[in-house]
Amino acid sequence: LKRVISNKLPRASRLCGGANYTGRFELKLRSQHFILLIRENRTQISRIGVSFSKRYVPLSVVRSSVRRQVKELFRKSRGQIKSRDVVVRATQKILKTDLKDAKEELKQLWVRVLK
Repeated sequence: LKRVISNKLPRASRLCGGANYTGRFELKLRSQHFILLIRENRTQISRIGVSFSKRYVPLSVVRSSVRRQVKELFRKSRGQIKSRDVVVRATQKILKTDLKDAKEELKQLWVRVLK
């Protein structure tokens, strides 16, 4: 049997349930298409939540692509973010033509999160 190594984000690193997406966030980082909401948590690990509605990201292909990009950025830098909850939301429409610019925005925002 071959052993498959999974790079999947562990369930403990994901924010589940609506209560985790609401409440007071200490830091808000904005860009043209996104807002990142950040707060300290009581766990030893950092967690990510992604919320892209059809209103702002109408095409499911684009929604999935942006969601994968966010999770990949988080997965790669999980060790650098200590005990924080990060929620990523879209604030402006993202169409297929905007996808490249949106991904670049995410990378720039993520650099600010790591500071």
